[in-house]
Amino acid sequence: MTHGDKLEVGFYCRSCSQYLAVDITQSLCRGNCTGCGQSYEIQPSPSLLAGGPVDHCPHCENQELYMRKDFPQQLGCFIVLCIVGLSTIAYALWGFLPALSVLVAASLADFLLYHRLATVTVCYRCHCEIRGLTTHAPNPFDMHRAEEYQNPPTKVGAHLSY
Repeated sequence: MTHGDKLEVGFYCRSCSQYLAVDITQSLCRGNCTGCGQSYEIQPSPSLLAGGPVDHCPHCENQELYMRKDFPQQLGCFIVLCIVGLSTIAYALWGFLPALSVLVAASLADFLLYHRLATVTVCYRCHCEIRGLTTHAPNPFDMHRAEEYQNPPTKVGAHLSY
């Protein structure tokens, strides 16, 4: 394990959607939400507790997981919008080369940040995040798989009315 042997599981409360982070190396695997008091139970596998590969989600027991960089998506989108705005202003005021230099500098910063960020394993079903592993989920994010969890398939023809 990394980060001082801290293995953390973060998940959203099923009742109030508050984000809860539990260090499963230090505490019990059950407790109550700090927002609404709803009880929760985390069921880490022995493999997960040993820092090995994750075989299922400790929150919902789903076996389909993916890995991603541990960076807030909303912040990333905001930064991209700012870079586009700065590049547009540089192009309007000074021309092509200054606008291009803004984009090149942003790309270089993105490259450096990407290689410094930790990786987190995430569950497709409940979006539980597992941090502190040395071995993460074997697959990167798959948009098709995520859409299957957001929009479960229905019976063929069930949406038709006669």
